[in-house]
Amino acid sequence: MSALHVGQLLTDAVDEPGVEGVIALVDTCHAAGAMPDAGRIAGGVRAGRTRLSVLTAAAADQAARGMRLSFALVEVLREGLAGAGTKVYADRQLTRKLRSRVVGQAVGRFEYDNDPFVAEGLWLARNVGSAPGAAGGPVGPVGLRDLEEAVSMWRADMRLPTPLTRGELDGLHTFAQEGQVDDVADPRWRARVIQVVATLLTCADTVALLNTVLADVLTSELLRDARQLAGLPPDAEGAELLRDLVEYAALRVEGVDEPRWKAPARFVAALAELCGEAEVDAQLRQWARGLGAVTEFNDARTELARKRQQGELRLVVSLAGALTGWPEEVDAWLVGTGERLPVHQRFRCGSADRLGTGRAIGAVLAWARDRLPSPEQLVNVDVAAPAHLLARWQPEEAKVGHRLLGVNHDVVVRWSGRMDPAEENAEMNDAARKTLRGMTAAVAVEWIGVSVLDDRQGLERGLMTGRYDTVVGLDHHPDSLQDTLEQLLPYAPIILWPRSNTRATDALRALVQQSWHSLPDGLAAAYRQRWSAEHKDCGTCLGDVRAVWHDEAWLEFCRPFEQRVVVGPEEEW
Repeated sequence: MSALHVGQLLTDAVDEPGVEGVIALVDTCHAAGAMPDAGRIAGGVRAGRTRLSVLTAAAADQAARGMRLSFALVEVLREGLAGAGTKVYADRQLTRKLRSRVVGQAVGRFEYDNDPFVAEGLWLARNVGSAPGAAGGPVGPVGLRDLEEAVSMWRADMRLPTPLTRGELDGLHTFAQEGQVDDVADPRWRARVIQVVATLLTCADTVALLNTVLADVLTSELLRDARQLAGLPPDAEGAELLRDLVEYAALRVEGVDEPRWKAPARFVAALAELCGEAEVDAQLRQWARGLGAVTEFNDARTELARKRQQGELRLVVSLAGALTGWPEEVDAWLVGTGERLPVHQRFRCGSADRLGTGRAIGAVLAWARDRLPSPEQLVNVDVAAPAHLLARWQPEEAKVGHRLLGVNHDVVVRWSGRMDPAEENAEMNDAARKTLRGMTAAVAVEWIGVSVLDDRQGLERGLMTGRYDTVVGLDHHPDSLQDTLEQLLPYAPIILWPRSNTRATDALRALVQQSWHSLPDGLAAAYRQRWSAEHKDCGTCLGDVRAVWHDEAWLEFCRPFEQRVVVGPEEEW
């Protein structure tokens, strides 16, 4: 039997000292009549330095039925608001969404914002339809995490604005630098906020520069190659590849007593190295000059150029002559020396067994070292062998001299069948090239089990129809591994399987997926780790994975074998 002056109540509430803002949802008949008087707010105790958002369910002369506004709002908050960032505001976007759901009533909105000393918008709820660090923004998940932590420790009552735009970052930087008279928070956390925001602003500028300077060559593949060359982990990759890599380098790779911008300079130097254009290099060196990181940039350019040249230098050892057992001789090619064709040499094994093969590989290494100019070092060794040896031999464990081959060399295992000059091999390798070029960044391994392998005809049909033409993983170590490899190798360019005493558990599969962008070279380090004393306490590790790997570089090496016509031994490559 009475009425409330809602507009007056809202005016009093928003003018209350200590209240940073008020959001009102008025779901009654004649709701628009509850709109407060902006003039009275401006003339209050706080002189209008406050904020107010009001959503109304109906016009001033209109009835409201069935709590339609409230139910519609609950639906929107449960579903999430597309494109609204991580938080939902009582703004034009929300009002438009509510109007599309509330029939027969005029949903209205009133907004008042006259407080220049706040660093966030007046938000109503968290948006379940959005994720922090979403694609397209200037700040990724790593930066957002650091910034939220610093801001909450500096001022517990402050939240980051959403969406976090470049303008909002600039505003937060200014706000933190100016401070306030009544700021009793720990000044060290204010300094941390300033540092994080300044870093994120520099990262945003760096991303903008790289998008401009590398506009003609910037691809996901280039960025991933630069990530690997710069030594950043696969975890550094995110939804926005360039942004997240730069951000990770700036915020997560900071060693003790190291220059602040050393890691970003190394990543940018890797991009310059891979791009290989003098003009690009000059512009990126100018970027380093602006950050005072010229020395770090130049050091990285020198080191990465040497590392890249070292990566292109490879020794190929082929055991293709081992038709049933161990070979009587091995062939060797030295690739990446600048010669028009790889240098080739054949070596006899003292005995056709494991020991004789190891001694022959040792002779190959000595031959290769003699051909390299000082101070070049041979790191990469490709060992190509037939399926029957791949099934029972780990080439990196071959004893050469006083050590195992894999101690000082990164060994990648290949299948010698792709070097065979048989007529169908050109088609087989072309199919593999097409597959590799079509592979996406997030490669899904096709893990197959006992039931698939037991159905030989079904598996053969799947292979012929292209189902297993990328990466095949065996979820167990088959008793007939040789037969399985012989069936799979002509089709899948990459094959993985667990060691004989290991199963491809969920943990092992996750390790493969997590380490994918470091493979196959990462396997060499995993095998060395497996030999260490610490491995006895290791449950599951990447070193438990065996692999036969044919990448585009290997297929290019095989190309002359596809095209040559063999008449006699004297005409061999």
